[in-house]
Amino acid sequence: MSDQTTTVQLTPEACFVALRNVIDPEIYQNIVDLGLVYGVEVGPENAVDVQMTLTTPHCPMGPQIFENVEKYLLRAGATGVMITVVWDPPWTPDMMTDALKRQLGLLPDEDEEPPLPIDLPPPPPPKKKGLLGRLFG
Repeated sequence: MSDQTTTVQLTPEACFVALRNVIDPEIYQNIVDLGLVYGVEVGPENAVDVQMTLTTPHCPMGPQIFENVEKYLLRAGATGVMITVVWDPPWTPDMMTDALKRQLGLLPDEDEEPPLPIDLPPPPPPKKKGLLGRLFG
């Protein structure tokens, strides 16, 4: 009888699924849809390296977010977690998923028609001044 246990190799996709459980406590959205996770690499022993950023370098919730990243990846089967915080490129709302942008009202719903442009009438021509208007302004 063998005492060996087989370990399932984690994939970056499985890590992203686990990271969707990490909620930014200030914005109340997951860090994957917010675009805070730039990349995930999984080593042969299920050691996970996460490259990520925060919405601001002075984010007071950073330590809590990092703690939750580690917690959820360990639950998913990681044997260790290394978090590398990068500031380049800096995070902007453009990095959010389109679905989250729609949910937050930053993009119109897919089935909504874009608003029609409003054609404004041209400005009226300047009024001509008569002789007295030209003399007395």
